[in-house]
Amino acid sequence: MSGTSWRIRIDLAGKTVDSNPAQISGSEISWYDPTDKGHYTLDRKTGDLTVIVASSTGGYFVHDRCGPAHSGD
Repeated sequence: MSGTSWRIRIDLAGKTVDSNPAQISGSEISWYDPTDKGHYTLDRKTGDLTVIVASSTGGYFVHDRCGPAHSGD
């Protein structure tokens, strides 16, 4: 809802997302980002992205929808 744009770079051959090791299957891509301590899961069919971040206060989760970058972006 914030209108924020964020690019993720998926390297299928190298099995990384933004240089972080990733588990890649036909249905989803998941990875951990040590920068924000987030666990990410991307549904390859729908583009649904789930982010789970744990913290000492219980953490939080976010659901979002991803799509391919537009040409010129």
